[in-house]
Amino acid sequence: MAQRVRFSEFWFLYGQTFRQMGRLNLWLPVLILGLVAFMIMELHYYVFSPVAGPIVRAWAELIKPELAGGLTHYPGQFIVMPYFFGNARLLVNIFLEAFLFGAMIDMLIALHRGERPAFVVSFKAALRRYLPLTLVWFLLTALLYLVNIYFFDFVDKVIGYSLVEAPRRQFMASLALRGVTVLLYMPCIYLLPAIMVGGKSLGQSIKSGFAVFARHPFITLGLVLVPYIFGVIPSIWASESVKVVTNFFPEMVYYLILISIAVDVIVNFVLLGTSVKFFMDQSD
Repeated sequence: MAQRVRFSEFWFLYGQTFRQMGRLNLWLPVLILGLVAFMIMELHYYVFSPVAGPIVRAWAELIKPELAGGLTHYPGQFIVMPYFFGNARLLVNIFLEAFLFGAMIDMLIALHRGERPAFVVSFKAALRRYLPLTLVWFLLTALLYLVNIYFFDFVDKVIGYSLVEAPRRQFMASLALRGVTVLLYMPCIYLLPAIMVGGKSLGQSIKSGFAVFARHPFITLGLVLVPYIFGVIPSIWASESVKVVTNFFPEMVYYLILISIAVDVIVNFVLLGTSVKFFMDQSD
């Protein structure tokens, strides 16, 4: 049964997380993740270089041959860049993101317990739980990926809501997709903290993570939705590469992606800070 949490407690979670931003070692996992994303972006930006070019073109030919040719032309490079960068980042994140999140979660748990957080110690703790962290993250990522791939076909062919040459309908469908993404992610927000707490099997950890969500679905919605709104705005702009290239200038796509990477670092910090604190409070 859902339990009430006072509105002031919700904002207290954010207040405490903002105060934790002064602890530089807490930033290391999300900064490393941001740096990896930046390096992937730079490979796609310098696609004409003798070093990055063969790697990126081989990757493009592997996943989308019909778009790969766009990388070798200007401004086509910037039109297809978000697609190839996004998929490369997704693939890397499957194996890296949950692990680095786990390291930050372990440091946040140490803070909650009155201990001094240490990146090396938490890095090792996350490494010991690498398989369950990555398995859970892979299943969640696969679910969200499939929803994003087939959602518009579902709306068009199953519901019968035609999106062909209908910009307003496409916009509304895009908003609906982002809403579905939030709703699917909500129940899973506490799974990684539950795994990092330790002392339980993977099944028990998943059960305890879902249990906190079941008791507090509305505050969980707030914890997911607030940072998601801030994080999704630059990524939406970057994904509209054709419009950006047409109405502004091609390199703006690159700058928007860089902005979205920087925003993601902050969003990940806030999301982990608030959700871990709330999970630990409910688990005590």
